Amino acid sequence: MKETAKIIQPTELRHDTHADLNQTSKIGMGMVISFAGLVGAWSLACFLGALGTQGIGTAIKGFMTAVTGM
Repeated sequence: MKETAKIIQPTELRHDTHADLNQTSKIGMGMVISFAGLVGAWSLACFLGALGTQGIGTAIKGFMTAVTGM
């Protein structure tokens, strides 16, 4: 009687690292876009508050002074 030994090879777990990087980059971009939107909304609120309290002439003069430094 002849016995043959059957060798069982472990199956390799295949993990798609490109999919993980793609998902991570989507989450990161979503966070960056959300933060940029919040900063934009805050700056608009500050600008409208300046217009309401100082008027358009003073707000434009203050903006130009802040940009040019003069």
